[in-house]
Amino acid sequence: MKYFIDQTKKETAYLQLYKQVKDDIINGVYGYGSKLPSKRLTASETGVSTVTVEHAYVLLCDEGYIESRERSGYIVIFRQEDGFMSSSEVVDTD
Repeated sequence: MKYFIDQTKKETAYLQLYKQVKDDIINGVYGYGSKLPSKRLTASETGVSTVTVEHAYVLLCDEGYIESRERSGYIVIFRQEDGFMSSSEVVDTD
């Protein structure tokens, strides 16, 4: 896993993690049906709390990228042909 949380940024840790995981899903690092790393493992490797990881994962669930399966963890349900854009491709129109 290669996620990095920059504590000096104003952006919250869960949003930083959310964007990185989402980009990995969209770019095929985690394909359809893949299991994401556990909340504990991700928290340990990034230096954040499991609550922070859960917040990022729940946001990914809400947006249809992953789903939570009891006693199985978080599973990718995004298919590349769905055509979502990565966060780096989104243009801010404000």
